[in-house]
Amino acid sequence: MQALKNLAKKIVARKAQEHVTPLDKLIYLGSTFQGYYVPANYLHASSICYCVGAGVDISLDVELATTFNSQVFIFDPMPYALDHFNTLIEKTEKGERFKASGTDGEYVYSVKRQQLDSIQFLATGVWNEKKVVKFYSPSKENYPGHSITNLQKTEDYIEAPVDKLVNIMRSLNHQHVDLLKIEIEGSEYVVIEDLLRDQLDVRVILVEFDEFHHREGKVLATVNRINQTTNKLLKAGYKLVHSISFYKRTFVRADVFETLQKL
Repeated sequence: MQALKNLAKKIVARKAQEHVTPLDKLIYLGSTFQGYYVPANYLHASSICYCVGAGVDISLDVELATTFNSQVFIFDPMPYALDHFNTLIEKTEKGERFKASGTDGEYVYSVKRQQLDSIQFLATGVWNEKKVVKFYSPSKENYPGHSITNLQKTEDYIEAPVDKLVNIMRSLNHQHVDLLKIEIEGSEYVVIEDLLRDQLDVRVILVEFDEFHHREGKVLATVNRINQTTNKLLKAGYKLVHSISFYKRTFVRADVFETLQKL
């Protein structure tokens, strides 16, 4: 039985690497479990980064600001996410250490107070329409992972506002987004399809397909859904430049990819 499980893991890990076109000079930002690989020579002070889904670990979001001085916009309607962000500001002002509270548990933020001024927190979710929706609670108590799609099949929920990415960009007067992180507990399929339908100018996409963590033995069905969305991004002109076995992925639009390859 263990041999079969090991074989299945190898097959899944191999499938996760399908369609990957490696990009030179990637850099890892963020905590062990909430970080991503991003192009090392792409972002700068005038870059616009949208981080959709914060929870209680905004290590990547903060490091986008501290590493590249980029403009970072965090989107999360959950009260605990805003509390975490405000606590980071308070602790930083006092010169106190503050840890991300996610699954890592050991990540300590390293940021100066003035660097936090380049980060804005917006208490809204991202979806394919503007409305108030139910965010269902996770099955694990005190786990910061509410889900519109009820990924963990629970009954309790919090109602909160969501909006389309195109509307959010218009309200912020942004014509493009240099980097978009999507970590939203199963809603990533809908948001990616919506941004492709609206033909938004989004140049780098970081996404974790959270369904893979809650697949309940339905590995093939889950991987097929992930591959369907991946293929839509590839067809729309993105390159999959990095992927790990539990389907946390980095996509770079082809024109940006080609430019970075020449640097």
